Amino acid sequence: EGMSSVLPIELLSIFSGEQLRDIFCGNADIDVELLRKVVEYDGYTEDDTVITHFWDVLREMTTSERKLFLQFVWARNRLPLKESDFDAPFKIQKDNKTVGSEEDYPLPSASTCFFSLSLPEY
Repeated sequence: EGMSSVLPIELLSIFSGEQLRDIFCGNADIDVELLRKVVEYDGYTEDDTVITHFWDVLREMTTSERKLFLQFVWARNRLPLKESDFDAPFKIQKDNKTVGSEEDYPLPSASTCFFSLSLPEY
C-alpha cells in the first residue's frame, strides 16, 4: 500500500523518478536566490555590509558546503522546490554579543527548530 493509500498510483506515472524525488525530498541544488526570497531580517537590513558579505560567501560555496550550511541552520540538507513550499521564513538575526579583543569574536549560532541564524556583526 504505502503511498497508494494517499495518492492514486496512476498519477505517479506522469513524473520521472527524479521529479518524484525532488517533489518529496526537495531540490538537491541549494538555490541561494530562493533562500533570499524567504529571508526575514531581525536587527539587520538587506543592505547591511555583513548581510551582503553573507550572501556573497553563500553563493561562492560549493553545493556540498551549502548543504552543510543548511544542515547547520535547519537540520535539513535540501530546500523545498518553490517559495510557497516553505513552512517558515529563514531568519537572520543580529547577535548583539559584544566583540572583545581582536581575537575574541563570537561565532554564528543557529536554531534549527526556527530556521534561524544569529549572526554577529563582523
